[in-house]
Amino acid sequence: MNFFENQWVEVFQAGEQTDSSGNTKNWTTSDLEKIVKNYNAKQHEAPVVVGHPKDNAPAFGWVAGLKTDGKKLYARFKQLIPEFIDAVKRGLYKKRSISLYPDFSLRHIGFLGAVPPAIKGLADIKFCENESITIEFNDKNGSGEKAFSQKTRGSQSMTARKTDRESEVSRLKAQLKEEQKKNRLSEFKEFVNRLHSGGKIVSELRDDVVELMEVMHQIGEYEFSEGNVYVVDKFRDYLEKQPPIVHFGEVVKEEMVRQSLASEQINLLTEERAGKDNISYSEALSLVQMENPELAEKAAMEI
Repeated sequence: MNFFENQWVEVFQAGEQTDSSGNTKNWTTSDLEKIVKNYNAKQHEAPVVVGHPKDNAPAFGWVAGLKTDGKKLYARFKQLIPEFIDAVKRGLYKKRSISLYPDFSLRHIGFLGAVPPAIKGLADIKFCENESITIEFNDKNGSGEKAFSQKTRGSQSMTARKTDRESEVSRLKAQLKEEQKKNRLSEFKEFVNRLHSGGKIVSELRDDVVELMEVMHQIGEYEFSEGNVYVVDKFRDYLEKQPPIVHFGEVVKEEMVRQSLASEQINLLTEERAGKDNISYSEALSLVQMENPELAEKAAMEI
């Protein structure tokens, strides 16, 4: 099976790290050893979660044990939900981050996708495709008929348990999908805000671009000239290559007016006032002349 339950996975490392509250601490070998020593699955079995939920739910598996080599902290998992394993295998949650109680005991291990983790430099989880053993049962004693009624009742019980489990898996799968979408939108917003800061996207279009990126994500791959490429990645590259948008704001407008003849300045101000107040040119001209008597006098002298 494609489980990574028997694999020791890196989840934390010593050195200077900054937590989610912005506090920076130099984590030592002794700190990692304390985390390992304080973990007792019988007292608190730390769950495997997506992100860092406040109530430690939903759990997609459990932490079976911890160990450290002095430099990094490792965790071993158990009872992982198949859909969660598949999501990790597809690279949706390559990164991990830990949550600790004040006494350095493990609260949970969060798998992170779109939102960057606090700890970088941890190796990705590796999967092995051929680690399965199948054992067939051979009834050599002819006891099959005796056990038929018991087997029937057992099958009914197994069917009921299977139905309950499928229902729970469907629920967790929906929660996982929703969490993935939330993380993905968070990443898209961060990307768009960065482009906005660089002058490549105007403010009023930011939400539209984020929505468009989500639609492109749903489309998936498309065959472009360079081959099959995810549409949203193609769009992301396109936006990043765009030059900054030049805005002619009030400062530029005032400079243009200042360098014109007085009569041209009066004309520009009048056209702007007429459009702004939705009045006739003559009405706007009268207002501009009243508000700018010196400029109006210069314009008259030019004529």
